[in-house]
Amino acid sequence: MTRLWNILGESFHVLAPVAMVAIGIGGFMVFGQRPETPPREINHNVVAAVESAGVEQADGSFTIELDGVALSYRQVTHAAQVAGEVVEKVEQCRSGHYVSEGQYLLQIDPTNFQLEVERLQVQIEQADANLKEADIEIENAESLIELAKEDLELQKENLNRVKQLMTRGASTDTQLDAARKQELTARNSLRTLQNQLAAVKQRKITLESSRKLSETQLKRAKVDLDRTKVTAPIAGTLITVSVEEGDYVKAGDPLFRTNDSSTMEVSCQLRVEELYWVWLQAGNMKLTDNTPSDLDLFGSQLELPNVPVEVAFDFRGVEYLWDGVLSRYDGTGLDPATRTVPCRVRVDEPTKVRVGGNGVAGRVAPPTLFSGMYVKVRIPVASPVPMLKVPLPAIRPNDEVWVVQDGTLHVMTVDVARFEGNSVLLIAKPAGLQAGDRVITSPLAAVEEGMSVEDLGQPEDESEVTVLDADGLSDRTPVDQSSEVETETAADSTEVQP
Repeated sequence: MTRLWNILGESFHVLAPVAMVAIGIGGFMVFGQRPETPPREINHNVVAAVESAGVEQADGSFTIELDGVALSYRQVTHAAQVAGEVVEKVEQCRSGHYVSEGQYLLQIDPTNFQLEVERLQVQIEQADANLKEADIEIENAESLIELAKEDLELQKENLNRVKQLMTRGASTDTQLDAARKQELTARNSLRTLQNQLAAVKQRKITLESSRKLSETQLKRAKVDLDRTKVTAPIAGTLITVSVEEGDYVKAGDPLFRTNDSSTMEVSCQLRVEELYWVWLQAGNMKLTDNTPSDLDLFGSQLELPNVPVEVAFDFRGVEYLWDGVLSRYDGTGLDPATRTVPCRVRVDEPTKVRVGGNGVAGRVAPPTLFSGMYVKVRIPVASPVPMLKVPLPAIRPNDEVWVVQDGTLHVMTVDVARFEGNSVLLIAKPAGLQAGDRVITSPLAAVEEGMSVEDLGQPEDESEVTVLDADGLSDRTPVDQSSEVETETAADSTEVQP
């Protein structure tokens, strides 16, 4: 008996989970399926009353507004050009101060450089004295050479006379040898003086080269001496200052970093369709049947068109404006994170600020476009292609509009250019939507090409007509809204009275 109960218990543990799973599957098959909804049929016997608006011809001009942040056009790190101790640092040489170009900021110990300048100046003076001495030697050598030449001529004449006397037997061999020896000695003396002159001239050339080298070294020493006096390389705001008075610096050590304030940039990001309009108005693209996202924006030219823009900074309801230009891409293409094109706007005159609006805040304008300001970038666009304007409710999914023509609804696909508030700009095409057409702005539950509709005109038009409810099936008569409000108000007043 005990064994039987054990077998039954084990069977229960095995069959119970299987039974629970089977019950769950059966319940899902019965209760978990969504009931099928029969397709809604359109009642062709009922004319749907719709509200519509006219398609207007747009002038094709609009403004692209972007968020941006002002940045420095460049930041210059000034390093020490000579080694030495910082013996002086002016109070203006602190981070956050504005400095002018060439303004004195630091002084590195100039003692060694001043001594080097003085040494080279003395060396040049010594070279000048040596050159003067060489000139004197050259002058003396040239004079001695002239005398040696005259002596040689005399000895040659004497030798010739001795030879003539020798032929007549009036002279001896001893006298002839003596004459030859004197002529040879005179010739040797002349050659020695000529060699000495050549040596002095060569020494003068060497002295002149040495003097030029000393002059070059003196120029370098003076430059190094001037470099001990550190000035601001550009006009701007000091961002960081890395040294203090008493610090020893080596050549190449950074001293301070300056933010160039003569030109500023604004970092912003353009969507591809916005960049499309910038390229289109600049003439770098031709309008085709392709959508902006299908166009190759980087194929033909890589430079961003220099389009004038307006930079605006809002403070307490007052706008401060600067003129800028869309200058360059901030990278090589789309940002993989945001799928936008990073761009830079250059503001060449950040101190020329215009104030827009009224109020007390408008009386005081910022002196310049500061780095880090969150600004708006407005790019004016003048479309080179004709455009149309329709109300925002007229645009349906898949960029479709419902056009009313002779009491009949027609579904038409349009090319949306841009959303502007409660309006939408469309690219006009010869075979598409035209100015003066009527587009439906009211909702319809079911739409069929060619269905009959009754155009009620603008929403302000109110008349006793038969319209359809939201389900598109039942009839109702519109009631004056003002009457409804008055009725509800009266009812409420009646209810609150005791």
